[in-house]
Amino acid sequence: MAITKSLAAAASVLTGVLVMSGGSVLAQSSSAYRSADITAGQQHRLGVYGNVQKDCTSGPLPTIRVVTPPKHGEVNVRSGKLKAGRISRCPKLEAVAQGVFYKAGPAYKGADEVRYEVRTANGKVERHIVRINVKGAASGDVKSAPDAETDL
Repeated sequence: MAITKSLAAAASVLTGVLVMSGGSVLAQSSSAYRSADITAGQQHRLGVYGNVQKDCTSGPLPTIRVVTPPKHGEVNVRSGKLKAGRISRCPKLEAVAQGVFYKAGPAYKGADEVRYEVRTANGKVERHIVRINVKGAASGDVKSAPDAETDL
């Protein structure tokens, strides 16, 4: 697998990043910076974002906006569901969420970067900057991308 440990750690943390709704919150802003080693031509998840209410139901999804698109690839945002058990306090909930995915061109090798922001229903804004090192695909290196919108 050609994902660096920092992206693997960030992805596992981001997979659990679901906004917990409750009271009213003043608009806040935060930034996250990370890097990733990615194989050319393959789709990679950069993050998963959703909203879980106190009563263990899915709330309004955040708005995801690409601020600076990558120069050597594409970013897609897909909606889907997380598998039950991913949220410890709501073990039966299949939360609705959105995934952010990056895919470099099949022949590209080198640096790329994407910037996007996630705005929650209560006004909190998270800015994400991901610096990407695209490596060439090794012969016989086949990895299937998520094929359904529900695969986050």
